[in-house]
Amino acid sequence: MKLISVIVFSLITLIQTAVAQQGSVYTRYGLGDIESSYSARRLGMGQLGTSVADEDYVGTLNPAGWNLLKMTRVEFGVAYSGLIVSADNYQKRFYSSTQVTGFTMAFPLSTLYGIGMAIGITPVTNINYQVAGNVTDPNVLVGNYDVTYKGSGGLSKIFIGSSYRLPFGLSIGAAFDYYFGNLNYASSVVFSGSNNVSATYTQTYKPKAIGFTVGLISPDLLNETSSFFSDLHIGASANLVLKASVDSILTSSSSVRTDTVNLVNYDMKIPNRINVGASVILNKRFLVTVDYAFQPWSDFYINDIKSVYLRNMMMLSAGLEYRPPKEMGSSFLNFIIFRGGFSYEQTQYFINNTGINQVSVYGGCSFPLSMGNTIDIGLQYYFRGQVTNSLIKENGLKLAFGISLGDIWFLRDEK
Repeated sequence: MKLISVIVFSLITLIQTAVAQQGSVYTRYGLGDIESSYSARRLGMGQLGTSVADEDYVGTLNPAGWNLLKMTRVEFGVAYSGLIVSADNYQKRFYSSTQVTGFTMAFPLSTLYGIGMAIGITPVTNINYQVAGNVTDPNVLVGNYDVTYKGSGGLSKIFIGSSYRLPFGLSIGAAFDYYFGNLNYASSVVFSGSNNVSATYTQTYKPKAIGFTVGLISPDLLNETSSFFSDLHIGASANLVLKASVDSILTSSSSVRTDTVNLVNYDMKIPNRINVGASVILNKRFLVTVDYAFQPWSDFYINDIKSVYLRNMMMLSAGLEYRPPKEMGSSFLNFIIFRGGFSYEQTQYFINNTGINQVSVYGGCSFPLSMGNTIDIGLQYYFRGQVTNSLIKENGLKLAFGISLGDIWFLRDEK
């Protein structure tokens, strides 16, 4: 019981005295940072794009967007993340990591009816932090000790779904989602004296849940295509998650022994998410998107216990994609697609009675490998938090790389 009391006391005071961190300390709350988009292509223009249907890209936010697929597509990506963390105006530290971001495959079953089918595995949330510091406890029997908090893992999903285009142009889509994850939270205490036994407590959650993603994209709302405006669409999608079942394992280890303290099953509520957006093409070259996302993380709970450190997430995003006109004899530069974007996010984190907001700018491009095949690059720079009120300020950089390959498989001739 003494070690548990020490850990609780340390957690309250450590954020003010942190001296080492790996990743964002904010990811220890809830299920970590939300991954709105796994791909470099969508990252480059603001992450969302709910109303966009691409013939050369497998979007995962709205399954209705698969209705324009013309080739079988295989896509996967990796991302590098760098983070500058500031606890005050003088101390700064840099941390980085690299991870595989996801894999998708899609098939156009009928181009006439907009029937596309897609499967894949993508991240949903990400936990990655390590905080260490020295704590002086007024309890003489405890004295000084070093404490470390470490978290890793996150939530992912496997999905399979399809799209369909109705005769009047409305595209609909739905996907079955299976959520799974491994969330690890470790707390260790190392005492400076020899009278106390140092120990590590590790809490592991293994959630499993079933969900559905449904979406729609309107037909072109411009009755007459002008020379400047074309392809005006609105779209919406929703991620609906049933109550999750969580296996919870609490273990303790020390120089004396390692023991499983608790092994139980909990219920977990993963909040549903709603996305809406609009897009239009300007001058037949510029795709402009505006999107809004909402997810009520104030409803999140584990074992019927809600977190006071979470609030509702809201995100407003705008993106731009430029495709140069393809003409006979065009140079290589005329086949490069350029992207940019901006977003403002009210994140789900609410620490020390202060909401953590995030501002991001984006950029990216796609380089052609051959007809229908590209290498995609996406860049995000963001900042959030503050150095006052015992909080952490973060300046982050995410560089994503993706490969998108297309070929003609399984496509039958339309009669």
